[in-house]
Amino acid sequence: MKHTACLTIAAAICATPTPAFAGPQAAETITTPPAASAWEFRITPYAWLTALDGTNGPSADPAEVDAGFSDIVDFIEMAAALQVEARHGRWGFLADAFYTELGGSGTAPGPEEAEVDINLDQFIGELEILYRVSESPAHFVDVYAGMRYNKLSLDFEIEGSGPRDPEREVSADRGWTDPIVGIRGQWNINEKWYLAGKGDIGGFGVNSDLTWNIQGTVGYNFNEMFSMELGYRAFDTDYEEDGFIYDITQSGLLLSANFRF
Repeated sequence: MKHTACLTIAAAICATPTPAFAGPQAAETITTPPAASAWEFRITPYAWLTALDGTNGPSADPAEVDAGFSDIVDFIEMAAALQVEARHGRWGFLADAFYTELGGSGTAPGPEEAEVDINLDQFIGELEILYRVSESPAHFVDVYAGMRYNKLSLDFEIEGSGPRDPEREVSADRGWTDPIVGIRGQWNINEKWYLAGKGDIGGFGVNSDLTWNIQGTVGYNFNEMFSMELGYRAFDTDYEEDGFIYDITQSGLLLSANFRF
């Protein structure tokens, strides 16, 4: 059965755990660290304008999900995302938290219009240990390892207008943790402009069969303490357990503000 736009997505997402919305992570600003004896901190609120594409729902009859950010935005009741990093010498720690609430009712677009009522809460948390393997005035490269936690709570009801789109109710409350390993880096174009990138892979069958994340941004340093980044992020999770499948790719523009001290 194929449902449309964000309502279908939300339903599907909850039926099986999602990643994240994104998640939930923000653009990484990496600057040349101070003396090895000092601590460096970074606080980054961010926004990810994500679209969803993939398959989600009961394993025997999953739904095809295909919705842009414009389909989802009207159902957002609350969204918050924050990343915090602490670094000492070559070692660092990074925590990332993303939370969103979707709610509302209405008519889903499509050839067979359906009345939909949905409430979805999603949390994605990440914790990583970083190690700087290379740095110079022009660049730096970190490797990292950690875990990503996904938590979903969903109440979804859809009532179709035709015989091929019957009434359907879904309730789910799921959470799982995936190990991840990755690499990130920054390349300074000049004193103001820089390019940053990050990529990781995980799951390995522990919970998700596979999960991966990749992002690239362009950043601008306003001063030594503040910068902003704009770029693109794609995040995929392939999860199946207890009769549910969640194979969804989230992608879209990424905007972040970095405060360093």
